[in-house]
Amino acid sequence: MTIIDRILCRPCIFCAIADGSTPTTLVYKDDEIAAFNDINPAAETHILIVPVNHVKSVKTMTTDDIPLLEKMHQKGIDLLKERGHDPEQSRLGFHVPPFNTVDHLHLHVVGGAMKSNFRKLKYETGRMWYMDLTQLQATLDKKRRLQEGARL
Repeated sequence: MTIIDRILCRPCIFCAIADGSTPTTLVYKDDEIAAFNDINPAAETHILIVPVNHVKSVKTMTTDDIPLLEKMHQKGIDLLKERGHDPEQSRLGFHVPPFNTVDHLHLHVVGGAMKSNFRKLKYETGRMWYMDLTQLQATLDKKRRLQEGARL
């Protein structure tokens, strides 16, 4: 959350959910991440996994954040399996700004039949608006290499 958001009293809904100050039921929580069902599910199972500490989006991340991303991804796989879904046939990914609706990093964990063709497209890996963990790691690594090259 930015200083301007705090000054203008624009609270982050995902921060409130993660810290338990809303009536949202968490399906998982530890010191680093929290998971809850999407309010407008795109499929049979649609869970959001967020960092407990506010991270704005995939655009603000660095390679230092890869362990957090991997933890979020692994928890998504675990939650899919618990619900009887094959992770290989499911979708785990992040919307890329400006195509995200909440400015708090969140991993979409989507399993089962999609509710519409539009939703299927909205959560399709490889589109400019949606990336999976592998794509995000490659983007972060490229960003790191560019930063290192600029220092030389």
